[in-house]
Amino acid sequence: MHPALLVDEVLRIILDHIDHDSNRPPALKAFYRLATVCRAWKDPALDYLWASLTSVDPLLGLLSDDTPHGGVSPDAPSRFYSYASRVRNLGQSTCSLPRLKLCPNIIGAIVSGSLVLPSLRSVCLVLKDPTKQKFPFNLYLSQSLRSVSVDVGFRSSKEMLGLCEALHVYLDAVARISTNLQHLRLRGQLSDLVVNTVPSMRELRSLSICGGSQLMPRTLASIACFPKLEDLRLQLDCPNIAYLADSLSAGPNTSAEVLFAHLPGGKLRTVHLESDLKLRSVDAWTPALAILAERTHSTLTDLTLEALTSFCEAFDDHAFPPKLHFTLPALAPLARLTHLRRFTLDSSLPPDLGDADLVTLASWWPEIEELALWSRPFDAFDFPAYFTTATTTTTTQQPRATPASFAVLAVRCPRLRQLSLPIDLAVLPPRAHPPLAVPSQTALARLTIGCVRTGEKTIDPAGLAECLYRAFPALEEVEFDCGEAETSWTDVLGCYYGLGGRAVPI
Repeated sequence: MHPALLVDEVLRIILDHIDHDSNRPPALKAFYRLATVCRAWKDPALDYLWASLTSVDPLLGLLSDDTPHGGVSPDAPSRFYSYASRVRNLGQSTCSLPRLKLCPNIIGAIVSGSLVLPSLRSVCLVLKDPTKQKFPFNLYLSQSLRSVSVDVGFRSSKEMLGLCEALHVYLDAVARISTNLQHLRLRGQLSDLVVNTVPSMRELRSLSICGGSQLMPRTLASIACFPKLEDLRLQLDCPNIAYLADSLSAGPNTSAEVLFAHLPGGKLRTVHLESDLKLRSVDAWTPALAILAERTHSTLTDLTLEALTSFCEAFDDHAFPPKLHFTLPALAPLARLTHLRRFTLDSSLPPDLGDADLVTLASWWPEIEELALWSRPFDAFDFPAYFTTATTTTTTQQPRATPASFAVLAVRCPRLRQLSLPIDLAVLPPRAHPPLAVPSQTALARLTIGCVRTGEKTIDPAGLAECLYRAFPALEEVEFDCGEAETSWTDVLGCYYGLGGRAVPI
């Protein structure tokens, strides 16, 4: 054996590669075999073998009766502690070993609150069946804890009430003992007592709560003031809320408004706002957007609004139910975000925007680089009706945006690299005589157009291609989204790339 392999640091580097480069079962077999090679390799290999357990059973199995007379071995406690000190990551759903057959000294220490897993750094508990959770939560306490994940499921029962009470006591102990806890994830039918333990964990860097409960305004206000929080996701009996490494995501409701109002100003750079699938007016976003813009107008560069709606519930027989299309007034608070570089509107129905509205948007965000105002609508969406019917959301009828908007966006958004928006391609601006000079907007590389094409005579391929080329002459990818209709756009693409002397990309 090479002497270098007897150096502990070198051996652990090798074991670390095995741990990261192999699937878990083969790696465990390798660690077991390496632990039997020699004394120099035993402890490092056992450290890796016991570092991550998907169940507490192997550890508690060291305490079970293993003597010929059915008793517990005298050296069981020392053996347990020697391996328990190696455990860093622990998962658990149920304990299959009855407590009556375990070493009473260790069980007593766990029940009394003694920390028997001193190196434990992360815990993942799946407790969807409270009748099978008979082991005390104190086992999962450690001063070294950095991450705790608990999933209790969404079943309501009397046993679940007792489980939530025990979970409340456990999380309260975690807040007191594990002062360096950085990550907390809670999922399931959570009680108010459980959720109310969260504000005491002020050192958290990430927090995820997905449960059938509400957060009190004071709890939301406390969470918003966590000094180190980088990632926040809240999904309750109301729209979602999420906060990503200098970012935040939330839904359009009073809870989001409370959270936004307590955010520290001048820090957020990226925001992802997501609502649930309930049928609601887009105007519900406006109050929260106004507060968000007030708190982040000097720093926010990336904003996503995800407003997907479930249409399973019945509603009035309108082709387009009112207030489900985003309009310029609904987005008006975002005018303050003058440093915005990426904006995505992901909704079940396309926005109700005309050429004048796009001109206004372009004036709001002169530094915009990625503008996405089109996403694939729900399956029953009527493409022809949307693109051929004038809207009536205002007192005067207004047509959909047309290709005339391309030239305005090219002039006012010189940094634009990606663009997607709904356009009525049947309405082309009049051709200029002589032709307009090609603008300097060569940054746009990808364009997605939501549109409809019902017949070859509806669209003028050469005219549309010229309109695109005069605005954005350097496009590398152009996509026309007509829903499920299999419509060829090769004639338009051929004309466009032909104007620049290029072949159509394959």
